[in-house]
Amino acid sequence: MIIEESIAGRSLLARLDHGAEMIGQIADLARERRIKAAAISAIGALTRADLGFYDQAGREYMVRAVEGPVEIASCTGNISLSEGGPFVHAHAVLADSSGRVLAGHLVRGTIFAAELYLKELAQADLNRDYDSQTGLKLWAAEQSQGIGH
Repeated sequence: MIIEESIAGRSLLARLDHGAEMIGQIADLARERRIKAAAISAIGALTRADLGFYDQAGREYMVRAVEGPVEIASCTGNISLSEGGPFVHAHAVLADSSGRVLAGHLVRGTIFAAELYLKELAQADLNRDYDSQTGLKLWAAEQSQGIGH
């Protein structure tokens, strides 16, 4: 288990741009505000999305295109660093007009309207590296620089 202790940093509320790619815009916000670690939550709607399901045996994401419009019933995740830049890891629950629900790793999504809540985790040192057991980029077991270390 890897544990990183942090203190609460800045809280940001953002209306994301219509037509923008959601994961990219969140990463841009983190880069512009020099946010290295954060918890995120978003609601709104997308015109289209790509959701991933990780094939554990095959060690690759199976990506499903979701043609909108869809509501973001829930989107939660985090921001950490990978290769020196922000890495947004988000999962979403999306619903279409018939009530059909799809969920998974949010690979990308085109924003119709979305509101983001971002809670910075100040002094956290979360970096992602390739993990040979899973084939994923996971939080690395590094010398912690956070609170109390």
